[in-house]
Amino acid sequence: MMTIVLEVLEGCGASALRECAAIGPATAVTPTEIQLKAEQVSAVAALRSVVAAYGAISTQTRRPRGLLETSVQQRTAQLWEQITHQRPRRTFTGLRLAAAGSDTEEMRRIADALSELTQLPVREDGDLLVRVRRTAAHDGWELLLRTTPRPLSTRLWRTVDYPGAVNATIAASVVDLLDVGADDAVLDMTCGSGTFLIEQSHRHAPRRAVGVDVDPQAIAACRAHQRAAKQRGRIEWICADVLTGPIEGTFTRILTNPPWGMLHGDHATNLALHRDLLVRAGQLAAPGARLGVLTQEIRRMRALLPEQPGGWRLVDEHRFFQKGHRPALFILTRDPHEASNGPQAV
Repeated sequence: MMTIVLEVLEGCGASALRECAAIGPATAVTPTEIQLKAEQVSAVAALRSVVAAYGAISTQTRRPRGLLETSVQQRTAQLWEQITHQRPRRTFTGLRLAAAGSDTEEMRRIADALSELTQLPVREDGDLLVRVRRTAAHDGWELLLRTTPRPLSTRLWRTVDYPGAVNATIAASVVDLLDVGADDAVLDMTCGSGTFLIEQSHRHAPRRAVGVDVDPQAIAACRAHQRAAKQRGRIEWICADVLTGPIEGTFTRILTNPPWGMLHGDHATNLALHRDLLVRAGQLAAPGARLGVLTQEIRRMRALLPEQPGGWRLVDEHRFFQKGHRPALFILTRDPHEASNGPQAV
């Protein structure tokens, strides 16, 4: 068994641990790091809630130069062979060393040794990312080699650069937290370029999946992304205003990632929009349905909840942290015996 270090966004760790359970023993070291035991580095290639994966080589030495010892270099060569023999094949063009003091002579020697081992030139934009750091117990040093040229969070199916698209690893965690099953009917009320439903399709196809957006360019991006993802399962893409459009219910799982703050509109407008979306979700929901609202309008969302618009009540509030953004996922449900608040098609 080898150690694989997984980098995760804060808030995605629980979902990543559930994914790892099918691979091997995993432990959350920090809110942004998981250590996994696995037979091969290729075992982590399909993880959806993870930003990046690194094969780890450690040694109990006082100085980083201990990583140059023959036994360590032999283990590094074995790791490198695993990385390059994954299916599909990974092609790297350069090596980049990320470490404190990376410009010191000692670190340059490590970079040069790795360059010779991998037959890759050392470059500032190298796609073989190598990290050197102290071990967690501070009793030695470890070498981390990223297992893919690009992070696992980079989705190859994202062929359209659509502004405001939700982070894919957060989207994967959202559909995990909503616990979508094969018998569910899923609605994304503000689908944008389709990230939620396409991430769901990589888990398993629900009985029905519908994405709605008022922007024709967004729907065109959804269709392009679905083709590129090459996943089974049909998704209905509807170009319409979800508040008034001809959408046939009822849905057991509903998602929305409404615009927030000053990116689109203003806070007052978005407060009304959040209320309208909750009411409309209530009209389209099956009894006992679950609704996930991913938003940065956290204070306004909390202010709405006592009103229970659409008949929704809070089950959980889950925070994510990503590059200065701190959205919250509000998971809401309705009474299993409660009828919809209005017509299921308009």
